[in-house]
Amino acid sequence: MKEVLKIRGNSFQKGIRIRLSEKWHDVILDFASEAIFPYDFILEEKVKVKKDVYYLACSEKKQFEDVRIYLAEEVVNYLLAEEVGDSNIGLSFKEFLPIEDSLLLITNDRNPNEIVPGKFRIEPELIDGLIGLKFIIDYINGDGFSSVRLFSVGNKKSTWKLLMNSDQSYMTDYEKMFADTLIHKQFVIKSCEKLASYLEREGAIEHAKMLRERAKVHDNSKISNLDELYALSRIINDKSSLKDPNKPLSQIQKDHIILHWKNNTHHPEHFKSRMDMSRLDVLEMCCDWHARSTQYKTDFLKYIKEQQDNRFHFPEWMWCEILHYCQILDSEF
Repeated sequence: MKEVLKIRGNSFQKGIRIRLSEKWHDVILDFASEAIFPYDFILEEKVKVKKDVYYLACSEKKQFEDVRIYLAEEVVNYLLAEEVGDSNIGLSFKEFLPIEDSLLLITNDRNPNEIVPGKFRIEPELIDGLIGLKFIIDYINGDGFSSVRLFSVGNKKSTWKLLMNSDQSYMTDYEKMFADTLIHKQFVIKSCEKLASYLEREGAIEHAKMLRERAKVHDNSKISNLDELYALSRIINDKSSLKDPNKPLSQIQKDHIILHWKNNTHHPEHFKSRMDMSRLDVLEMCCDWHARSTQYKTDFLKYIKEQQDNRFHFPEWMWCEILHYCQILDSEF
């Protein structure tokens, strides 16, 4: 599946026909609380709304002859663009657009350490009493969103890369750290949901609820704490210990991970004694392990048993509980 669209260089022409996708049509119906709305429109004129460029379009169907809609410039560009081969080299919103709902890393041209992870998605709005459609960047790391235009002009001018693309060869180590963290979080959310569902069936409703909350903020410090982000980006290219339980962390890796351990209680290294971990810490730790195993396709139970022998050395009573949770995560239910 292609994920990139190249914007055509044609200037505005009155009379161009466009058709809303089924999803966009549903978004409008929901936004306007309408039962029916046209799909097909003809571009009438190019207008400026505040600082953004929009196109006013009218319905070409007689039964909807009074219906007009505002389409942001990037929406029209999206509809008229052509699919091109995937590329993760770093593209401009002025020349290329990602496929709708793509997860992106948007890097400031002037400051490569200023990175915004976001989702490229359609958003309805009201303009002078008419429905409008625009693309926005929904922030993945925190609340809020911004217009696509923000990343195309001025001191925020940026390039974007596809977060979920398998080709990370053009990413800086800083960008790789963002990508690795956000991809890992998605695996963690799935693992936490699996274990939380089990806890609910066992009657541990409150622990299930808290585990789901932990999943939402899991590893956020990796990209919100600049010192931690910088340290971890220095070792992002060595994932050998995540794939091979018999490959111990090097001293260099430990030195760079120590701040992350300090900031996160789901790591045994956070504590002076393993026995100081709370049950919620243990639950999140098991989900963290399972997420990495799923991501890197390792033999989960074999991996964690070898890690127990080689690295963690939990006391037997604690290890039995940990192994039980890991067996639940490894089971098919």
